Amino acid sequence: KVLGGAPLPPPLRDERRSSGATRRRGAAGPMSGQLVATLDTGTLAFHDSQLDYYGKRAAAACGAPAVPDDSKGLPEGDYSVHVWDITDGQQKLLAQLRGHEGPVWKVSWAHPKFGSLLATCSYDMKVIVWKEVNGQWQRAFVDTSHTASVNDVEFCPWEHGLRLACASSDGTVSVLTYIPAEARWQRSVFQAHPCGAQSVSWAPVVAAHRDSTASGGGGPAMRLATGGCDNAVAVWKSDGEVWTQEMPLLVPAHTDWVRKVAWRPDGSNTVASGSWDKTVVIWKQEMEGHPWRQLCKLPVAGCVESVAWSVTGSILGVSFGEGEVVLWKEADDGRYEEVGKCDESGYTEVPKAASPPAAPGFGAAAPGFDASAALGGTTAAPAAAQSAAAAQSAEL
Repeated sequence: KVLGGAPLPPPLRDERRSSGATRRRGAAGPMSGQLVATLDTGTLAFHDSQLDYYGKRAAAACGAPAVPDDSKGLPEGDYSVHVWDITDGQQKLLAQLRGHEGPVWKVSWAHPKFGSLLATCSYDMKVIVWKEVNGQWQRAFVDTSHTASVNDVEFCPWEHGLRLACASSDGTVSVLTYIPAEARWQRSVFQAHPCGAQSVSWAPVVAAHRDSTASGGGGPAMRLATGGCDNAVAVWKSDGEVWTQEMPLLVPAHTDWVRKVAWRPDGSNTVASGSWDKTVVIWKQEMEGHPWRQLCKLPVAGCVESVAWSVTGSILGVSFGEGEVVLWKEADDGRYEEVGKCDESGYTEVPKAASPPAAPGFGAAAPGFDASAALGGTTAAPAAAQSAAAAQSAEL
């Protein structure tokens, strides 16, 4: 389901978990929320869904309601991606994209400056980039380089161009970059987590970096956060398309798989990580190059499947178990308070209560950042950037 406010993804699945239940998306405004749409995939398992940049369309990753088994062939099923128009609360199915041969784990929309593009990843080890042309969806690119399930995909901020990061159970993270001058996709890859990479998240580009790029200065640094089956969270930086892990390393904080990492979109160098150890850790870096510190560890009533920030970074959504969602909000003193829940019965506000304390030396979100400049739908690309991308979009 989709609630009013900034939505968060429902639980993701991988080959160790399966459920035929429909997952739901939740969010909150200033401590209130309401149901605005319901998405129905019938009997198909519902693994992930994402709203587009304008919040008018939703894409959902689906698969057979059976647990894949590496020792057997993939179960038969409809491994499709559903695209709906949810304007004004309607549920109008626009398309069903079929191209995967296994359960589809994740979907990601590109910034609209590149056209109507959607990326999907699957247990079948494929990454597919779809493009809508005159109302019809077609495959623009298919990557089959990974040697195990591809568990997560995410397009980068538009300031970095058209790039897609992919996390795989083969332990690697790949970055697919579209080269407009050559009308082709270029692939770079790095070893991320020895036991398998589960999640990837791009660092946002804040207003100061965007202005520097526009004035001819060096472009904003490309950074990624990843989580894996080694129970670790890692941060990476690109230098000339070569990715290296940032030092010092983040200290161990989880005791089970890290299923999802999410970079806070307000430029405060904050990352949330959710794990099957039933906790969410909030990480903070005072400035690039400094050590990452654990702000707090939030207890969750079940294995965490996904975490997501609202577009301004004010609310953190956490999905766990079989379709349950809790919403946390950072208080003025730096503590995180549980403010809402979403389950089969709908959305419920949570009375203000005590939360785990913030780590010493950290208070509320770092000052000096303009929330209106956060990515994820709160700002549009400059007109010059929009026009400059028109030719590139047409070439895909």
